[in-house]
Amino acid sequence: MNNNASMTDRACAIFLDLITFIGYVCGVCMLIFSVNEISTEVNSVKISQNQLIKLAIVLVVVYFALDVLLTRLFATTPGKLFMNCDVDFHMGNSMVHNIIRSFFKVICLFTVIPGIISYVYASGNPENQTYHDRLAKSNVTSTTRMPRFLGVLIVLGGVALLVLFIVNYREAIGLNFQIGLKSFKIFEF
Repeated sequence: MNNNASMTDRACAIFLDLITFIGYVCGVCMLIFSVNEISTEVNSVKISQNQLIKLAIVLVVVYFALDVLLTRLFATTPGKLFMNCDVDFHMGNSMVHNIIRSFFKVICLFTVIPGIISYVYASGNPENQTYHDRLAKSNVTSTTRMPRFLGVLIVLGGVALLVLFIVNYREAIGLNFQIGLKSFKIFEF
């Protein structure tokens, strides 16, 4: 019986992980902004392109660190848990295998072309192993040892923080559009 996760589930899991991690990073930014008393009403505060690049680098590093940590401790990430998937290491769930897997996963994810090639390769592979799975001797299975509901809560928390950040700081990050949500009481601080 082949219980490997489908490539669709894996792609959705990566997308959910990205959104979740971005949301929690935005939550930390909101805490920092509130501690430093940065007002959301100040229109002159803009984030420069260099600051956005630094933020992107921090996001990649945080994504890598969280992927290593969560895969090592729980053999899954929030997106995989949401999609009811798990990482199964053939040689044991060691820190070395997790670092190798996460490093090459991040390279494939953030340098789009190798990621597409890796996922196309895995689609034709009977075990659905991407390059980072082959290097770390792992498979992503369609079963998980943790309750799926926990993954749903973690992902929804990240999405909620991302939406809240965009609603409150869209002008500071250069998003100049009107969403009309300020009239709702839940967005008033």
